[in-house]
Amino acid sequence: MLRAIGGYEIFFLIVGIDVVLGPALTLVVFNPKKKWLVLDLLVIVVLQMSAFVYGVSTLLEARPAYIAALGKSFQVIQCSEITDGNLAKAKTTLPLWGPKLVGVKDPTEYVDISAAQAMESVGGGKGHMPHLHIPYADMKDEILKNAEDFDALEKDNEDKKADIQAWLKANDCDEKTCKYQAIKIRVSTFPVVVDAKTAAYKGIMPLTLKM
Repeated sequence: MLRAIGGYEIFFLIVGIDVVLGPALTLVVFNPKKKWLVLDLLVIVVLQMSAFVYGVSTLLEARPAYIAALGKSFQVIQCSEITDGNLAKAKTTLPLWGPKLVGVKDPTEYVDISAAQAMESVGGGKGHMPHLHIPYADMKDEILKNAEDFDALEKDNEDKKADIQAWLKANDCDEKTCKYQAIKIRVSTFPVVVDAKTAAYKGIMPLTLKM
């Protein structure tokens, strides 16, 4: 998931600045006889700290807040995609530790229907409205009704069949005991795997679906 939302790029940028760029600049300016050496080193420290704080804040904004079950598919909702107004309407705050697994009910009020349709036109939707969130367990029947078997997925990805089976085995399931739905993460789509009987969430398989 981190790769799909661009988190690795930000992480490696932070590491590069703190581990590589900082020491490199220090070597360039370091000269014991230099009159302003302390000031130069202080500037480098300030630059490193500023870059670190910016990188961490960017990661926090980009972190996934919710894994939302929409019924026929799933969607990862990032913190930066949820407005303060929608949070206030739901009387909630963003999850701090990892994405929260939720179900999403259909909007019934005109203003919510219009807002959901508007967000769908730019890649969002009702999952971005926390006041429509419901317990994941309440979506069990609809999830299983619309979940797909792995036979077709393996047929469409014969070169990845071994990887698919290895992932399933590592997550305590197989083609018979689990099904999947599509989950959208930014511009890519992956299989989100669920138990074939209980719809229990198993994880997101790192395989880009052919849509």
